[in-house]
Amino acid sequence: MCLLKVKENLRKILKEREDLTVASLARKAGIPKANLQTWLTGSTPNIEQLDKVAKALGVSLEYLAFGRTDEEKMDALIEKVMVHTGTYEISVKKILKKNL
Repeated sequence: MCLLKVKENLRKILKEREDLTVASLARKAGIPKANLQTWLTGSTPNIEQLDKVAKALGVSLEYLAFGRTDEEKMDALIEKVMVHTGTYEISVKKILKKNL
């Protein structure tokens, strides 16, 4: 079962960013204000619109939808790695820390 946390995460972000209103976020994301308002009451969002809002906020879609941060993704990845003896080459393309 998938538990969306859009309502909680969106409320948290709007509270933290006092200069941001539902109307200004809707304009910035290019979606109807009414959609954001229904999400804040617990409605399930359209994934494409949710992605637009995440980009407008500068957060990941995964954070907005589920509350997961990049650190949690990395921790989950590291926990799954099994180490064996030998010589290995590890290549990391990019790891960025986002300030929320």
